[in-house]
Amino acid sequence: MRLPCVNHRRNQLLLAAGLLALFALPAIAQQSFPDPPADLTKIYVLNNTIDLSALPFEPGVTTINVFQPAVGDKVTRVRVAGPTAATVLRNSELRFFVFVADRMDPPPHQLVRLAAGKSDRSLKISLVRGRKGYAPFDEDNIRLQRRILKRLSVPAGGGRMIFVNYMELRPLQPLPPGEYAIIGDSLADVATFRVHN
Repeated sequence: MRLPCVNHRRNQLLLAAGLLALFALPAIAQQSFPDPPADLTKIYVLNNTIDLSALPFEPGVTTINVFQPAVGDKVTRVRVAGPTAATVLRNSELRFFVFVADRMDPPPHQLVRLAAGKSDRSLKISLVRGRKGYAPFDEDNIRLQRRILKRLSVPAGGGRMIFVNYMELRPLQPLPPGEYAIIGDSLADVATFRVHN
């Protein structure tokens, strides 16, 4: 006889949890975002509730050309000079904003953890024979939530227009203290920062 009472109580708890989640969804869906900045070439971080700051780019140094097909399978490192990034971020609700060419799927931006050394920071990457591009290793790659905020029409010269997506990137988990970078197709410039709790 007690079994139906336990099931009834469990159903009430599930219903209550479902209602809470349902009421929380509009708050998440309606979360505001800053207007797109004028410079589409930078990567931005939300430094308070309304202001964006551009992350500094630092050169990534490597001996490979990721735009040419790899001559063989290879593991190598991309190095960034200096033991720490100049920009320090706190780990509360980190939100990054980028611009991505329309129809670029998947978007090229990745958030990665850099290994800190005495004189530089580095990222281990792999190349696959016959293919262009590179891939960071899973243990260094931070999973992101990606959200397209706005589609922009941008003049491209000669009377042409191109479409660019204004996008938000948000880590799925809080970042542990350390050195990080947001990387794209090219490794020549990486947007770097340090997380300090």
